[in-house]
Amino acid sequence: MIFNHRNLEVYVHREPVDMRKGHDGLASIVEGQMKLELLSGAIFLFVNKSRRLCKALCFDGTGLVIIHKRMEVGSFMHFTFFEENQKITMSELALIFEGGKVKLPMSPKRFEYGKNKSRFKNES
Repeated sequence: MIFNHRNLEVYVHREPVDMRKGHDGLASIVEGQMKLELLSGAIFLFVNKSRRLCKALCFDGTGLVIIHKRMEVGSFMHFTFFEENQKITMSELALIFEGGKVKLPMSPKRFEYGKNKSRFKNES
């Protein structure tokens, strides 16, 4: 089974894709629009406009593999919430395939030394 490796990278394509695309069509999206290496062994995830169909494309070392899932009830989450070429974990991929939603972290305020005000009131 190719999808039970926890160290695989998974990339999400944000925009809806025509699910009539096969191996070559999805490969052209990976290399053309996403600017990622198709033969890296990573999994690339795509969804259609209605969010009822989802495809995962992966190179397993000998050839390209497509996993195609159709939701009979409900739909997949909106992929537009993801950043461009966002990486997700294998656990999040499993959750998406089950029709769940991945909670995306809000942009945290990052501490920058010298730029942030002191957290203590009496310090200047």
